[in-house]
Amino acid sequence: AGTGDNKQQSVEEAGRMRSYGLGTAILFALTCSLTKCSDLIGDENQKDIEEIARVLRETVKVDLETLFEKHNTLVDQTIAVMEKSLEYVDKFADDLKTHLDKRIDEKHEKTMNNFKLLEENTNAMLTLMNTTVTTNLDNINQHSKGERNDIIWWAHHRAHLHEDILKTRITACAYDYGHLGKGVVNYNSKDGGYIADSVSIRVFNNTDISKEEVLNRDTGVFKVPEHAAGEYIFTFTVTIDSFDQKLMPSAYYFQKNGEKIEGTKIYANIGFSKIHDRVPGSRTIFLKLEENDEVSVIQDKNTDIQDFQLSFCGALIHLEKASESPGALFADATTPQFPSGTLAEQESWEYEFSGFPNVTTVDFDYGANRDAKDSLVGTKAALDQAKIEKLKAQDEIWDKTNFIVDE
Repeated sequence: AGTGDNKQQSVEEAGRMRSYGLGTAILFALTCSLTKCSDLIGDENQKDIEEIARVLRETVKVDLETLFEKHNTLVDQTIAVMEKSLEYVDKFADDLKTHLDKRIDEKHEKTMNNFKLLEENTNAMLTLMNTTVTTNLDNINQHSKGERNDIIWWAHHRAHLHEDILKTRITACAYDYGHLGKGVVNYNSKDGGYIADSVSIRVFNNTDISKEEVLNRDTGVFKVPEHAAGEYIFTFTVTIDSFDQKLMPSAYYFQKNGEKIEGTKIYANIGFSKIHDRVPGSRTIFLKLEENDEVSVIQDKNTDIQDFQLSFCGALIHLEKASESPGALFADATTPQFPSGTLAEQESWEYEFSGFPNVTTVDFDYGANRDAKDSLVGTKAALDQAKIEKLKAQDEIWDKTNFIVDE
């Protein structure tokens, strides 16, 4: 407001100074014409001088007064226009500030509402995601629990088969004091029996097989139990009395299922006296046998003197089942019951958001302030009142050809 008043005072002072200066100049000219100049001109120019004086009084003076009036009106109207312009600009700035403050507040409020909406939606989505993940993990846990149990059950039964194979053992040894004559060697005399700690029989998990079922002392036969096919080792030892034989020296053979096995003969005919004629003999063989196969030792010759210190041993060294299919069905990955991993049921989750509300922007239109604008336009129209339509001097017709100034 202080700045507006200063500008107004400066404009008024400038207008008044120009008016005073113009009036002083005209009065000076009038004074010069009526006094000093009139003394210098001649009688022949008296008429022109009087005409000039008349023009100055009746025309120029009137025009000057009109100019003074219009000038003062122009100064006043200019000041009024400037005041209205300043008022218009100040009002424009205030209204613009109010508009911007309002729009900023609205934007801030909508932004905070959007943040709140986003936060609430995000919390809801995270809660839903947590529920979905928890459900899926529980489904995986329950599903995998059943599969783990199937795998454990399957592995247990397969391991059980391997354990049965590893636990399978068959060893048996029988002895006797002596043997006489042709035929299968047996070990059933009162002086015979099973060698201590030599008998151990277990086929898979079956421990109910007796030693007599495997190595029969009465018959001298070693019989392979059921499910015990495989590779066996057999050893037969005997002390042969060779010198006292009047018929033929002893000859022993292994036989399988009643058939003599060539290459397994034990024979001796050495000796030079009844005291120095006993020869120890031994033979060890390996045989691949099936269930219920029988192995024994046979004396092939008729003798009249018995041999002494007989022993017969048989032992399983490799179970056929261990090579063929130790895991049986439980080792077959193609069987439908073979455990395998499958996908657990899973629920899906997707992030959903409906979006933010549309934000409308209100443009600033100061043309709506018609009062301030009309006031400014009206003030500008008032300037037309200071316009000089026509000066009186424009209608004066004066012939200045006779106007001569004598020096």
